[in-house]
Amino acid sequence: MAEAGSEGTGRVDGRRLRYRHRREELLQAATDHVLAHGMAQLSLRRVAESAGVSHAALLHHFGTREALVAEIVERVLDRAFTSPELLAGRPEGGPLRALWRHATSGRGEQYVRLFLAITGGALHDEALAGAVGRSVRQRTGLLQAGLVEEGCPPGEAAAVATLVLGTMRGLVQDRFVTGDTARTDAAFEVFVRGVELRVASWRAQRG
Repeated sequence: MAEAGSEGTGRVDGRRLRYRHRREELLQAATDHVLAHGMAQLSLRRVAESAGVSHAALLHHFGTREALVAEIVERVLDRAFTSPELLAGRPEGGPLRALWRHATSGRGEQYVRLFLAITGGALHDEALAGAVGRSVRQRTGLLQAGLVEEGCPPGEAAAVATLVLGTMRGLVQDRFVTGDTARTDAAFEVFVRGVELRVASWRAQRG
């Protein structure tokens, strides 16, 4: 019985390995569909049509609309808050300015706009709220760890991380809604300079 079970597990794992790349393609196709049409238009059948696969194939990989939504939300939040400049090393002007450039131009702007729409929808949708909450807490934790490395007292790091993410979210939403780039860019710069002064004070205290 144990041997048969091992063989069965091997067959299942083999299928997963063969189709894992296909699952990734489908998730990206679903994300692209939402970027183009919004969350309100999301259904497994529409995503299947957009990806050129059967509804049954999509069900095989994701099971339910709610499961697919959770993965799309996670991907959108990841892309919205990850700058290629940051991944490549120390960016010009520091990490916050790199994130702002990413969030307000090109593909990054698409993801941030969708993130803001998802956040609004999460006020009335428990599935969205759960996915958004998990992801925001995760990213707050990552920022919190980075702040501690910069010298922020551990007891303040969670509050400062929350302030940074909340301020950036509010400013970028203001920018998109009003179209007033000069005002919001200037406000962002004032905010970043304040953060930099605080970081400098932490480093001075640390000696």
